[in-house]
Amino acid sequence: MEKRPAKRELKRLFVRFGMELPTYVGYTTDISATGLFIKSSTIFPPQTVLKIALTLPDERVVLLSGVVMWSKRVPPQLARLVRKNGMGVRLHQPAQNYLELFAAGVAQGRQEHEEHETD
Repeated sequence: MEKRPAKRELKRLFVRFGMELPTYVGYTTDISATGLFIKSSTIFPPQTVLKIALTLPDERVVLLSGVVMWSKRVPPQLARLVRKNGMGVRLHQPAQNYLELFAAGVAQGRQEHEEHETD
C-alpha cells in the first residue's frame, strides 16, 4: 500500500544540500511535487531542515528547502548496492521551475506508458 499521496517520478539529478549551506553532494532517485529522496553517504536525522541546490537537466540550479522525514544509513561497503541509502525530504514551498520539472516528467511518463500500450 502506497503511503504517499503525491505521485513520484524516478529522476536522477545532482543535488547539494546542508543545514546552513548546500555543501554535501548526492543524487535524487525520485521526486514528487512535495518532496524528493536524496541518495548520499552524508545523511541527516529526521526533523533536520536542509537547504538544497538541485541541478536541473538544463544545468539551471533550483534552490529549495525541506525537512528530513526519514533517513536510512547502510554500511559504506553496501551503499552502492542498496537503493535507499539516504533521506526522504519533504519540501517547503517548492520553486515553480521544480514543479514544472516534475510535471513534465509525469506527463512524459504518461505519454510513454500510452505509447507502450498501443504497441
